[in-house]
Amino acid sequence: MKTLGPLRFAFSVAGAAALMLAAGPAFAHAKLLSEVPAAEDSTAAQPAPLTEIRLVFSETLNLAFSKVLVTDSTGKEVALGAAALDPNDSKVLVVPLTGTLPAGEYKVDWTAVSDDGHKSTGAYVFKAQ
Repeated sequence: MKTLGPLRFAFSVAGAAALMLAAGPAFAHAKLLSEVPAAEDSTAAQPAPLTEIRLVFSETLNLAFSKVLVTDSTGKEVALGAAALDPNDSKVLVVPLTGTLPAGEYKVDWTAVSDDGHKSTGAYVFKAQ
């Protein structure tokens, strides 16, 4: 019976490790990796003219629950087209601008829901020239 004790312990440890490894991806949240136009503090040049907001995330997104809101410096909403996932990469959320942005500062508020249902939110500011 003494050999069953260490054997049970080994199976318990192996089972717990397997559960932790399997559960790891389920606890992931989509993190914003890059954006176009780039955040205000970025040294990247802004494309001119701006035609879309392009957000690159670390996880595949659920388009139905992911969204973007753009406001100008007075808080007025900027008109946007329908959000879509990049056909070549479902980690990229693309939102077309319906018009030309006048020069100024803009805030992008985003909500990203990954395929596993986890929600993340964030915001950044950029300047249009």
